[in-house]
Amino acid sequence: MRNKSLICLILALLCPLFMLGQNVTIVGNTNIPNALVRLLAYDEMLTCEQTKIAETQSDKDGKFTLKATVNEITPVQIAINLERVEIILNPDGKYNVEIVIPEQKDDESYFEKKQPLMKINTADDGGLYSQYVITENMLDDFIYENFQQIYRGRKLYLMDTIENQIYRQLGKVKYDYVKDMIKYRKAAVVMALNQDKTLTDYIDNQKVQYSNKAYMDVFAELFSGYFNKRDYNQADLENAFYLGYDNFMTYLCKNDFLSRNRQICELVAMIEMRRLYYENSYDKTRILSYYKKIGETSKYQKNKVVANNFIKQLSKLSYNSDAPTFALKDKNGKTVQLSDYQNNMVLLQFVGRLSSLITNDFLALNELHKQWGDSVQIVTIVTKESFEKCAQMFDKQRFNWMILNLGDDILLLEDYDVQTFPAYFILKRKNKIGMAPAPSPDQYLDYHVRRISKYL
Repeated sequence: MRNKSLICLILALLCPLFMLGQNVTIVGNTNIPNALVRLLAYDEMLTCEQTKIAETQSDKDGKFTLKATVNEITPVQIAINLERVEIILNPDGKYNVEIVIPEQKDDESYFEKKQPLMKINTADDGGLYSQYVITENMLDDFIYENFQQIYRGRKLYLMDTIENQIYRQLGKVKYDYVKDMIKYRKAAVVMALNQDKTLTDYIDNQKVQYSNKAYMDVFAELFSGYFNKRDYNQADLENAFYLGYDNFMTYLCKNDFLSRNRQICELVAMIEMRRLYYENSYDKTRILSYYKKIGETSKYQKNKVVANNFIKQLSKLSYNSDAPTFALKDKNGKTVQLSDYQNNMVLLQFVGRLSSLITNDFLALNELHKQWGDSVQIVTIVTKESFEKCAQMFDKQRFNWMILNLGDDILLLEDYDVQTFPAYFILKRKNKIGMAPAPSPDQYLDYHVRRISKYL
């Protein structure tokens, strides 16, 4: 009896260790050797904020393996350097994938950019990924082919026929996640014709599905501008907002629907506060404090996550926030840090491949540099592939501001949310954001630098 008790105790102690084991494996191959490979899980699909759950590097042949733990069906992205592809993971799933990153031409615009391609060779996940992708493609094709009848002819009953087709092709849909995707794709169609019916049939007293993109797409669209559409007097709304958090939430919940769906009421408040954040009549600091209140006191754990993610997104690169730091090499191999410029106003320029556009911007910056003198420090950060050519140009043209090599610190581009090159950012003293992003030299950059300088 004593031995049995001891065995039970040992198992109880080991159980948490077993639960911490990595239960998902992705074996992959990419055409980018020695690339940074990350697995980024969505915290929830309202803000789409992500958490890194695994990281590795592809080898010289582009092969990589990612291992992570997921406790429920989870939408994620696989990032190859800064390019990303979507996949849905099932706990205990094993996947074999190929990811191709197309080579981008120098003269292609951001809008012509080719997207990375992923092929799933095998997915040992109980059929989840296969069911999800097949179902989603069938829905896309059906809605496209029957667009006129559904939207103009208002023949919503046609959506029932696609459900029958799905069941005939796949048999029984095994996963609630896929069933709910079908349900809320249908809800998106209903919403375009009758929002009140969507609210009643698909949202009211229904489980909030934070990880289901189809649900959250409908949710975000349905409640966008909700305080303008419903029985809210804008003067009373603003008054309640400035009377404090409790008064604000009490006023919001006077609406019949939100009063019986407190969990949803908090989510709607957070969606709308993001809109109010950008309206001049609302205090941004107070809005952030209300998000913080929800993040600390909500009865709903996922609402706390959403609130903190809104704070993160609204604060990132916002005026007077801390600029993402760096430590990079100059053309002489000396390490230069952002903190070296904490007593200066700084114009950051991010540069990719050399082009006529970049050359013209360099020439324009050279003229501005002469005008600004020591009042504004220009720092140009160049990708590893283009650094030598840019450094040679700086020497030839006698540009005498700082040029730094991005090197392998490619995540700095994510930190500054650089989508296209060149990209500009104005930093105030103490490495605080002044304007992010800032315009290019031919789009009144000088005006904004002087405008921000005036208030330092």
